[in-house]
Amino acid sequence: MNAVLSGSNPLITSVCYVRHAVGDPQASARFVSDIFGLQKVTGQDGEFSFRSDDRFRTLSLSGDHDGGTSIGIEVWDDAALEAIGGRLSAHGFAARPASADECRRRYVQSALLVGDASGNRIDLVTRPTRSGRRYFPPRDAGIVQFQGIGLRSTDHARDLAFWRLLGAEVTDWVGDIAYLRIDDLHDRIALYPSQRNGLLYAAFEVESLDQIMQNSYFMQENQVKIVQGPGRQSASQQIFLHVEGPDGLILSYVSGMAEIGDNARPPRQFPLDPTSLCNWGSESKDVPELSARR
Repeated sequence: MNAVLSGSNPLITSVCYVRHAVGDPQASARFVSDIFGLQKVTGQDGEFSFRSDDRFRTLSLSGDHDGGTSIGIEVWDDAALEAIGGRLSAHGFAARPASADECRRRYVQSALLVGDASGNRIDLVTRPTRSGRRYFPPRDAGIVQFQGIGLRSTDHARDLAFWRLLGAEVTDWVGDIAYLRIDDLHDRIALYPSQRNGLLYAAFEVESLDQIMQNSYFMQENQVKIVQGPGRQSASQQIFLHVEGPDGLILSYVSGMAEIGDNARPPRQFPLDPTSLCNWGSESKDVPELSARR
């Protein structure tokens, strides 16, 4: 995976985890493991933790609404972490070093805890822990890795400024929805204008379209709410299936995102209409951020 470069030095390299606070952690944990298909691993301090690839964990759930929700972004090294911290502070974004205990809970060596303009908590981290064991889920959903996130944004202009300071670039727009790249893929982060902040969805890549369809049938058979899909985004060409678990937790199966590579181009503008969000015709009726009918 290639990192986005700032000058000659790479800064952020990946979206590495989600820590999410829910009302009923046990119910959500059963959904994540038994229905969605992530591998449960040993948690700590009351958290339920899960793997989706060779990382020690990519999703954690807890009932701690004060400190249990944040997005982990891997930074190249401590020098890059210090440089980013200086940039953010200079532009009015609060940032502080994580304590040893906060790093332990995040399974990282060092971290800078920051907030975007909407109040979304972002953990800028170095050396997130990897697992020496093979990824072995309880249900074969075809998941191969944690892909990326959708974030709700209440201050879109300032949130875009925040991510640009980290080195992210806008690849395309659908209305005011911004798709942000940090490596060769079309996007890893999507910012959705919203009336509230917080995680919109966490997306996990599966092997192919076959797994998207198989998981769609599985969700229908088990009476799990499908928020949108199967569908395909017009901008990224990514095939997706958004499903909703307890407490409004939206997780996504995705496959086939376009690669941008080194082919520089300006961001394209798509209109905010149903075919821009899904050119297969699926629509989201209950999640306004995923709908063109706002």
